[in-house]
Amino acid sequence: MYRICRTVRGVTETLKDSNSHLDKTFSDSVAAELLAKKLNAHNLNKNITWTVEPI
Repeated sequence: MYRICRTVRGVTETLKDSNSHLDKTFSDSVAAELLAKKLNAHNLNKNITWTVEPI
């Protein structure tokens, strides 16, 4: 299992499911990497990047 996270001002944030407050999880690392890449492509602040972490 994998999740997508980023660190902002020393606080780690995880990507949430759109219809709940729970962390979005992925069973496949490739799918998680693809979404993280898309999120980073639309991110205006290049110092804050989404990364994939194993759970």
